[in-house]
Formats: sequence, structure tokens, C-alpha cells
Amino acid sequence: MRNKSDQFITSEAVSRICSGDITAYEEFVREQWATAVRTCCLILRNPHDAEEAAQDAFVNLYKSRGQLREPNKFRLWFYRILLNAAHQRRRCQSKALSVSDIEVLAPGDKIEQTDTKIAIWDVMHDMGKPERMALVLCYFCDLTDREASIAAGWPLGTYKWRLAKARRQMARRLKESQALKDECCKGVNEPWMK
Repeated sequence: MRNKSDQFITSEAVSRICSGDITAYEEFVREQWATAVRTCCLILRNPHDAEEAAQDAFVNLYKSRGQLREPNKFRLWFYRILLNAAHQRRRCQSKALSVSDIEVLAPGDKIEQTDTKIAIWDVMHDMGKPERMALVLCYFCDLTDREASIAAGWPLGTYKWRLAKARRQMARRLKESQALKDECCKGVNEPWMK
């Protein structure tokens, strides 16, 4: 089985970044920008703040590039910097979230996909920060349980407990959402509706 970290960045690229190679750093930023913004957006729930947090993370990564002691842990180090930048931005973030900030519908999406995206977004919006972070690290950052617990700064057991709690919340709310949708759509195919 391949290690998920192998898909992230090569050891040669890590060495080049840590030694100050600006070209390697720029390439890393280009390759990881969308992932970093998405991760921050899922935590912060605001795309504008997410872009700011991602930018801060990449600047902090560059400033501290010489401090990495274990190059094979670059991926975890990067996610730790990214999460710290998101936490810092969250402290400054306004509590309001406008509908225009949420890009729910992608051009190729079907109505059912959009309904599911809205339901997931709603559940994640209402979820506590630790549970939301556990889901993001597991499903959106594709980290192993051990990597996610290190990136979050939690013991492995705490991470697993928060992830399980988040999964239960998500399953319960999506089930409720589906039941409500089914109730609302009851009778739509009746002959008198045609």
C-alpha cells in the first residue's frame, strides 16, 4: 500500500524548498493552492477568509522553511502551519456568512447533488470546530488518522473520538434532511398533478 504522503511532495522538492529554492517554493504553492484554500474554507466557512489564511500559511511556510527538522514530515508540518493560519484568521473572522459567499452549485451539478452539498454545508456550519476540523482532515485533506491527529495537535484517541462524533452528527442530519425531502415530495407523481 502506498503512503498518502508520497503523493503530496517529493523529498527532492522538500530539500529544495527548505534550502530556499524560490522556484521549488513557487511550484509547491501553485500545486497546493487550491487544496489549501479548500481546507481553510471548510474550517472557516468563508472563501475570502480562507484565501487570506492560505496566503498567510504559505508566507509562514516560506519564513520558517529552515526550521523543518524532519523533511519526511513536511506534509504534516505544512498542514500544521495551515491549520494555525486558519485558527488565527478565525479569531479575526466576522460571524456572519452570506449566501453569496457559498458557491453551492457547480455548472455540471444535478439538483440532487446540489441538495446534498447544501445539506453537508449546513451540517458542517452547525458543527463544532473540533468535529469540523476532524472531518476536513480526514475526508478533504486525505490524511491518515495518525497524520490528522498530529496536524491537529490532538492525541490519536481524541482525534478518533471527534471524527466519530462528527460522522454521527453528519449521518443523523443527512438522514433528517432526506426524510424531510421525502415528506415534501410525497404525492408529486399523483395523476392529478400531471
